[in-house]
Amino acid sequence: MSKLAAHRSRTRGSWPTHDIGLQGHTLLAAITACSALGFLLVGYDNGVMGGILETAAFKRSFGNPDAALVGNIVSIYEIGCFIGALASFSIGSPLGRCRTILLGATILQVGAIIQGACSSVAVLILGRVVAGVGMGLINSTVPILLTECSPARDKGIFSRGKLVAVSLTILNCGIVLSYWTDYGFNFSGLTGTVTWRFPILAQSFFIIGIFLIAAVIPDTPRWYLARGRDQEALAVLARLANKGEEDDEVQDQYSQIKQAIAHEKEAAKHTNTFLTLLSPGGKGRDDAVRTRRRLLLACFIQAAQQLGGINALIYYSSTLFSQSLKLGNKQSAQLAGGLNMVLILGAFVSIFLVDRLGRKPLLLSCISAMSLVFIVQTVLVKKIQEGTASRSDSHGAVAMLFLFELFFSVGFQATVWMIPSEVLPLSIRTRGSALSTASNWICNFAVVKFTPSALENIGWRTYALFAVFNAAWVPIIAVFLPETKGLTLEEVDEIFSTDDFKLHHDHDGHDGSGQGKGRDGTSGMPTLPLTERTTRMATEDSDGDGKDDAKSGNSVLTRTKSAGQAA
Repeated sequence: MSKLAAHRSRTRGSWPTHDIGLQGHTLLAAITACSALGFLLVGYDNGVMGGILETAAFKRSFGNPDAALVGNIVSIYEIGCFIGALASFSIGSPLGRCRTILLGATILQVGAIIQGACSSVAVLILGRVVAGVGMGLINSTVPILLTECSPARDKGIFSRGKLVAVSLTILNCGIVLSYWTDYGFNFSGLTGTVTWRFPILAQSFFIIGIFLIAAVIPDTPRWYLARGRDQEALAVLARLANKGEEDDEVQDQYSQIKQAIAHEKEAAKHTNTFLTLLSPGGKGRDDAVRTRRRLLLACFIQAAQQLGGINALIYYSSTLFSQSLKLGNKQSAQLAGGLNMVLILGAFVSIFLVDRLGRKPLLLSCISAMSLVFIVQTVLVKKIQEGTASRSDSHGAVAMLFLFELFFSVGFQATVWMIPSEVLPLSIRTRGSALSTASNWICNFAVVKFTPSALENIGWRTYALFAVFNAAWVPIIAVFLPETKGLTLEEVDEIFSTDDFKLHHDHDGHDGSGQGKGRDGTSGMPTLPLTERTTRMATEDSDGDGKDDAKSGNSVLTRTKSAGQAA
């Protein structure tokens, strides 16, 4: 039996995945499609409720809910997502990327059915919580799946940054699809509960799609290596590259991942629990790979995105147009659908900029623009609500909402889903992604919960609050976030490490003197045969679940210890 056939046989024997042996661009396209469907479901679920809240059939079905109850119905979904993301903290590493997605899709489908069949507020809320748990599991995992399988550097459309940007473009398609589905049912002359039940149940088509794809693709090479399943990791690396397992590029990537795992194992010894993640170096200190700093960066960037106000627009765009700008229901619904089509345009533009300009320049420029837009919006909405606005003021207020979503989708959407998976070390990538995604959803909850009340009670000041938040993120990102474009995940480890860790390049870094070289040309350790070197690297408990995944001897690392550790 060939190595590939043996790998596929072992994978198929692990229910419920049935790896069918895709490779090369076909495999990467399938992985991207799985990720894109996961993000599409985020967009669809984010948008679908915003389009049905103001409809007569929905209000009749649930007794004309007031602003507080509407806030509860919508925002409780985020609590479910928060719970699901936290659940992946414990189960994500043992299950792996694909099985976690499959579990999330199953739970999400149950939640969708409960919502679509409900006849009371209590059951609707239950369905939204259940669906949220499933979405939290999916949403915290698909970025890791895509990031760990994508090439760091540009190979046409197949680079990590571009593929994540493509997935976020699909997310925006989900938002737009949900709004126009709502619009079509609500203004088509149809009556009865079908006008809100069908839009909710329509997400089942996408859930089935993500389930079918996740069931037939392998897990990521880094997950296999973290679990001590080296041969399976090598087989998947070769399939992704569409090359043989003995190919120099495949062997070099395999070796570098092993080096990073060994380094993290040695440097990050105290990261098995949530509390130790906050003090991985012991006594309140960070460790040599800056686990704590990287975790805080991942959580911050996700929370910052939500506190910037984007989902106040996505969830309540119809409400914003009708209440803040005093437009009619049908006109508000049409503008809301058009508003969210701008997200697709911006996300499409980001595909071509994220690897050309980099993550950090896009974030800084677009967040600054978002803050300025909402400052202008504050002034315009104040005039409208005080009855002193001209027709041009009203048109300007509409334009500001369109500009805000454009800047957001160009620079503050895809980047936020790249950065956590890029900056988090492999030893805590699953758990770190769980916590960062949870921070996104809990802040999403806060924004969605309080936006209706804020619009009623403080009016135009709501926009000023979001302007201040966005302005506050700019200096933090400028000072603390490194640029990660074009770097492999293991090369990102080099940026953060404080002990002069350097990757040993087996082929392109060799200078003929018996010494390997790191990315900066510094000499490493003497080159060993690949099979000897990799079998000596430590992999026990490299995924941080408290269990030994493989036993080995001394680590071989091309690094030089410095006396200090990160404080």
